[in-house]
Amino acid sequence: MSPEQISLLKAKEQKSIQVVTKNKKDKNTAAILSFFLGGIGIHRFYLGQTIMGLAYLLFCWTFIPAFIALIDFFAFIFTTQDKFDQKYNNQRLP
Repeated sequence: MSPEQISLLKAKEQKSIQVVTKNKKDKNTAAILSFFLGGIGIHRFYLGQTIMGLAYLLFCWTFIPAFIALIDFFAFIFTTQDKFDQKYNNQRLP
């Protein structure tokens, strides 16, 4: 391989790494969203769970989603980063 090909491969690899990390969901952001805006399902939209987010939004007038969001908040806080990544970022544990 020529040095040009090697540098081109490195550039492509770096771009693919940036794309993967760009879409990564953050555990703390999900927890904050569930605490403050969880009653209307914003944290579910953030995590890519559109159907669940719509269900929260549809039933927000009952305040039931607010209680569930509070449970979600504590679940996010006490979940390890590895388990959160496995569930919401489609990453496998080593």
